[in-house]
Amino acid sequence: MLRIYCGACVVLWIFFIAECKIPEVRVSCIFSEDCVLPCSFTSTGANANVQWYQQEALVLSLPQAGQGPSNGNMQFISNSASDGNASIMLKKADKTSKGRYKCVVNNVTQTYVIAMVEAPIRMISINSSESGLVQCSTRDVYPAPVLQWSSEPASAPGVLQPITRISPGGNGLFSAQSVLKLQNNSLEHVYMCTITSKYETQTWTASFKPQEITGYTGQDLVIPCKAPKHLQFLSAVWTFTRANKTTDVLKYDSRTHTFSSSLDHVNLQEKDRAVIGDFSLVLKKPVASEHAGIYTCAFTGAKTQHLIQTHVDITSSRQGKDSMKYNLWMLGIVIGLIVLLATVLIIKRYRAKSKRSPENAQEDAEMQRMNAGTVHSDKAAEDAQAGMKLLTEASASHSQPS
Repeated sequence: MLRIYCGACVVLWIFFIAECKIPEVRVSCIFSEDCVLPCSFTSTGANANVQWYQQEALVLSLPQAGQGPSNGNMQFISNSASDGNASIMLKKADKTSKGRYKCVVNNVTQTYVIAMVEAPIRMISINSSESGLVQCSTRDVYPAPVLQWSSEPASAPGVLQPITRISPGGNGLFSAQSVLKLQNNSLEHVYMCTITSKYETQTWTASFKPQEITGYTGQDLVIPCKAPKHLQFLSAVWTFTRANKTTDVLKYDSRTHTFSSSLDHVNLQEKDRAVIGDFSLVLKKPVASEHAGIYTCAFTGAKTQHLIQTHVDITSSRQGKDSMKYNLWMLGIVIGLIVLLATVLIIKRYRAKSKRSPENAQEDAEMQRMNAGTVHSDKAAEDAQAGMKLLTEASASHSQPS
């Protein structure tokens, strides 16, 4: 019994080793496009018996009794396998085409094929609304992609809280949309959306930078727009949005270095700098009623997009002059108050000093009078003493006998 058990183990081990030596091939199939699953073997010149299995279920064989070398959306590359080629083609691959296939020739497994079906990311879109929401999206992707947000400078954890929705379409492909609420200090950040395919074979990125600027009627206004240093862009486009109507303003193709403009009152600040990503726009003598709105500068490259959206406010030049005049008046008033306060302080100090001078003089006079009185008193006392002395001496002389 033990020998039988050991013999069975040896057979299984040999079978396992043989299975491990069978090659495995991974094939990426594009959704709705033809895809070849390879299988080759050493030909003997005779027709071979070939079977293809998908998930262990027989899906195609050669030869097939009463049928050609095809089955639904699968068919052999060759009508016979006498040349050693047993490869098959999946016609217009879809999500049912994915899985593990096995090619068996004359009852011997030749290869395993892992078929991955993917509808690659072909576009990415990013835009914003007046309510302060930024939306990033893509469509017709399979399998469902992964969408993530980040910012530069980096926001604190938990600050970015996007709402993402991934929904399947009628054709089996997925659409992804994600909405992000801008922060209060949004003008200090660049917001980045990254969409990655399920198999991580693709990564598309889009970034959004908001900014605001104010100009005056009749005065040329420069709207800055510079591409990130790392961005290798293929084209750049300026658009203008006002009252929910968007108009193309200016386009630039970096491959041909050609420009096209649809408005006469706009132009690039320096055309020579467009090749290095400086796409700043000049509004010539703007008018508030016509040129105030949202100007969007969009750079598009391979699998990337960068938007700079500027809210432009145009005020009348008279208001600007009145504002400047008002500021000058306020400055003059402040200076006048300072001068008046300094003058008052100087006058008070002078008056206090002047008041002290007569008082000091009167005090000196009184001191002099007091000193003089003291001198006179001392002299009178001395005179009185001298008189008393004379009287005493006279009395003494009269009292002596003759």
